Amino acid sequence: MEDKRKRLIDIAIKLFINHGIISVTMDEVAKAAGMSKKTVYQYFANKGILVEAVVDQLIGQSKNIISSNTDASDDPVQELVLQQGLFKHLIALRYLFNDMMLKRYPRAMKAFHEFKINHLKMVIESNLSDGIAMGLYRTGLDVPSTAGIYISVADFYLFNNTVRTPAEIFEALQLFINGIITNDGRRLLANYNK
Repeated sequence: MEDKRKRLIDIAIKLFINHGIISVTMDEVAKAAGMSKKTVYQYFANKGILVEAVVDQLIGQSKNIISSNTDASDDPVQELVLQQGLFKHLIALRYLFNDMMLKRYPRAMKAFHEFKINHLKMVIESNLSDGIAMGLYRTGLDVPSTAGIYISVADFYLFNNTVRTPAEIFEALQLFINGIITNDGRRLLANYNK
């Protein structure tokens, strides 16, 4: 039963990315899954609940990317460099998160907003504090404000349809990192950018 539910969420994600959340119907999800509409409604009483499940899964994927980057890094600079994987993930999802979705599915958007504030911002604040303590980031940084800037950059990639390539994402991340690092941090960054 759980496998069917996950399969429906995965199919919905693909349809939502390709066609937008607003335009995809429950009939289309059922057809793509090879199930009856009645079966789909057994798992999701309405489209709003399906959208919330999709957002929950995407948040889980984002948390996994962040955790993996944190575990794989040797220092805070490398961790931020590795976060380009998160940005690539976010840009692939940018067509899901738009003004229309904000209006139609406020609970899903609230969950995404809480993820950014309660998870992503805390991870970045921890990274910044560690980087300052290690002498890799400037000592005068206001940690909460700087983490807020990072979140704003992430929002830019979600809500801006003019950004198209991973190179543009990496450039923005490089600008952020270069704005906070010390000379010791810059030496590490040069090694990671090779």
